[in-house]
Amino acid sequence: MPGISEGLDLSNLDQITPDEVNANLIRVWSWRGPLYEMYANSLMLDFAPDFAKLHRWGSDLFGRPKHANIVTLSMQNILSYMMYGWETGILNEFITLRRNGMPLKQLMELVMFSQLYAGMRGLGHVYRAVGDMLPVFGDPPVPIEFPEGWAADPEAFKAGLDFSTREMTDADLKNLAAWYESTIGYLPNSIQFGLKRNPQFVKVNRAKWEVAIKTLPKQVAPYLMLRHHTITGSREGLREAALLAKAWGVTSEWIVQGITGTAMYFTGFEGLYAAYEAVDDLL
Repeated sequence: MPGISEGLDLSNLDQITPDEVNANLIRVWSWRGPLYEMYANSLMLDFAPDFAKLHRWGSDLFGRPKHANIVTLSMQNILSYMMYGWETGILNEFITLRRNGMPLKQLMELVMFSQLYAGMRGLGHVYRAVGDMLPVFGDPPVPIEFPEGWAADPEAFKAGLDFSTREMTDADLKNLAAWYESTIGYLPNSIQFGLKRNPQFVKVNRAKWEVAIKTLPKQVAPYLMLRHHTITGSREGLREAALLAKAWGVTSEWIVQGITGTAMYFTGFEGLYAAYEAVDDLL
């Protein structure tokens, strides 16, 4: 039986009581974060209570109550909210991740990795959302919990490029190709195009990719990539992300979690078309 979740009786979808509504809203307010979840829940509870209960049921798969679920979903949300420019969401995820153990250094690593996709506009949204708070951001109240086996490994990102020169040297080309071929099994067409048309861009963008994540688990990088490419529907990007995830020890269950959680909150079933074509044979 589905049982009770955050005040809602999920075993009875056809009815809802005032006590259930109040219990759910009190639970949401207990976090003392941005109010958007209260008013979003209120819309569902007041006008579509069965839908609200089913949403809570689905949310239990990807977020609360499991600690690692909360952390992984919130990390993905940082990237997406920077892309969409939803500053309330950025603030909410900063509060959520800090409350669940993530120190400021790791929060900013998430932001810098996400900047590779969201650009300067994304950084602007982060500053408007939390910039004034960052100098006084306290230590998290609990230790962080990542999925089993996830660990920091900054050297895993390194392809052996020579950053004493802007030029892409012959050794750089060899080392970069070797990194991709040994890690995911091939040199992606995106990298081949960049090397052919603007190798200096490939070098500096790869350098940013290599230094963005230092203390977070290396598995965070492909996990964020799964989110982004599920939203954009990039089959090639999804396959590259899944292959990198598997190479770095992310289980098939967590790959599916990252993709289907994105479908839950951002794309609906349509987001799974690209996933089926790109990664189903890898799982």
